[in-house]
Amino acid sequence: MTFRIINARTALSCSFASQLIKRLNKIFTHHVGVQYKTGVLQVLKTISDITKSGKMIPALSIWLFKKYGRPFLNSRNISLSRLFAPLKKATVTILFLTLSSFAFAQEQTYNYDVLHSGHSVGYMKLQQLKEGNDTFLKIVSDVTMRFIFSIRVNIREDAHYRDGKLLSSHVIRKVNGKQKADKFTKANGDQYQLTDDDKIGSINQKQIINNLTMMYLHEPVGLSQIYSDNFQQFVQIKQVEEHTYRINLPDGNYNYYTYTNGICSKVDIHHSLYTIQIQLT
Repeated sequence: MTFRIINARTALSCSFASQLIKRLNKIFTHHVGVQYKTGVLQVLKTISDITKSGKMIPALSIWLFKKYGRPFLNSRNISLSRLFAPLKKATVTILFLTLSSFAFAQEQTYNYDVLHSGHSVGYMKLQQLKEGNDTFLKIVSDVTMRFIFSIRVNIREDAHYRDGKLLSSHVIRKVNGKQKADKFTKANGDQYQLTDDDKIGSINQKQIINNLTMMYLHEPVGLSQIYSDNFQQFVQIKQVEEHTYRINLPDGNYNYYTYTNGICSKVDIHHSLYTIQIQLT
């Protein structure tokens, strides 16, 4: 660790000396005599060369600059801020861009285990990306279960919100590699256009502010219904105990959602053929 720190400081000192030489050369060309200019630059060049060769520690380089370089600059009314103004501007710009990127693009990922009879049968991953007023959600799951034969189900769900309103969502479901569902929901004026494979419909709803994908990230306190992207209709939601909610689905199945600190930590899926749990890891 000590070796790496010394090398880093040496590199910084070399860069410092190189930048200083370039700036001094430009200023000396217009303000001082050639002889004095050559002498000072030679001293700085020597400092840089010795530092690069590892024969001089950075602290001594800095001392030499304070001893000879700074008095000369002061006598000519040349400030360090003038020498390194371009570097300062570049640093500020890079810092601003970095902070702006962090502020306007934030991503969160949640990983879940899918369990059947206490055994892991797959996974689910939820990703949320925020960019300004836009929120993008994506759920990807891969589950393999065995009944009479093995069944592998892959599901991907995408949702795009802007200022709290659902603009679009997309659900794709594949079973053993064959596509079984491809459904779109898209805002269109004062309603939503629905596409289910080759079928086209609409729902008279000015805006949807919560769907089942968003439900993983926000506990549905006070809500009585929520939009299902898979069934492309609103479904009833009811709180059955503290931080636990039940949703009855149009096909007769039902799910329980349990929350911890506002995030969905467990889903109990009750299907006519099986029961599985989705647990936050």
